[in-house]
Amino acid sequence: MAISLVKKTSLKADFFEKLVIKLQSPGLKHKTVFFRLLAVAQKAGLGVRESLFSILKSERNSALKMIISDLIKQLTQWLSLAESLRNHGYFFSSEEIELVKAAELTGTMPETLDSIARELENYQKIIARIRSALTYPAVLIVFTLIAVIILLTAVVPTIVSLFPDKTALPAVTLFMIGASDFMISYWYLVLGTVFLLVSAFSFLYKHFLPFTIFIDKLTISLPFLSDAVKTFYQYRFSKLLSNFYKAGVSPIIALEQMSNIFDNYWYKKKMIEIKGDLEAGFGFSDSMEGSDLFDPLLVQIIMVGENTGNIADVLATMGRFYRDIFRSKVDMLMSFIEPFLMAFIALIVGGIMASIFLPMADLVNVIGKSF
Repeated sequence: MAISLVKKTSLKADFFEKLVIKLQSPGLKHKTVFFRLLAVAQKAGLGVRESLFSILKSERNSALKMIISDLIKQLTQWLSLAESLRNHGYFFSSEEIELVKAAELTGTMPETLDSIARELENYQKIIARIRSALTYPAVLIVFTLIAVIILLTAVVPTIVSLFPDKTALPAVTLFMIGASDFMISYWYLVLGTVFLLVSAFSFLYKHFLPFTIFIDKLTISLPFLSDAVKTFYQYRFSKLLSNFYKAGVSPIIALEQMSNIFDNYWYKKKMIEIKGDLEAGFGFSDSMEGSDLFDPLLVQIIMVGENTGNIADVLATMGRFYRDIFRSKVDMLMSFIEPFLMAFIALIVGGIMASIFLPMADLVNVIGKSF
């Protein structure tokens, strides 16, 4: 009776909670701190409910305070922590809920919460590293676009107005004049096209499976991108599976959860295939062998772990290995992209400058001959 009452209450508050969460936007950082504090409180000997009370007192984010308050309310009505977290599945992932559920059964709650916090911290560092690596190219592209728009809409028309005979202008200048006139007359069409392309890509990727399959295949096939993507997924595979093993979660359930967690279609599909092979009596290494989604080294190490019975520790070690490799792969990827980006920007800006200076040079020559 208590369980159904809590679920009804949660459903009534669901809309309001989601609205507050959108406004306050508790993100990965808030979740990481939440699990870290919960792990510390559990290690100090506090109960789950008392731990949540202590976290609630220091929490500043309104949305997360609402979630914590509701968790306390549900625990008071005899729900488990995993069931309480599941009622807030829009904030807590299925992986975290399954790990907490297993920890409640095995009595390893402090260790499991600490493991979740460490994994979130590592993931947060990886995301921060990717954002940091993308900041320079993004800023460069934005400023280049601004410069190009100013040159096309202000500078080029002013320079060209000095020449009464437009047909005598160089071909590159005539092209830029056309681009400038189009930008000035149809700027809203340009912005609308960009918005439409971005929206169409996002919609097709989320809702059109053949397009999703194609893009995901592209990310694991392109020479300059595939190494980083595969290394990231091998890190996630090793670390997540290790955490599930240590928490006492069945490998079958673990793989099912991982198929929901992974974004790439081909890794999702592989998790389901490995799950089917395990149910048929095969081992991890048997199912992974020959797949281009995994390094032969990882397959061999997992085989050793299966034979020696310490697969959880082996997977944790490989998770740390691939985490460090991924960081270097991101740096290498950006060092590879930057020269091409600079060359592309130089080509665009150089073309615009040529369209400005070539007619000016002709004008100077004409003036010189007249004297």
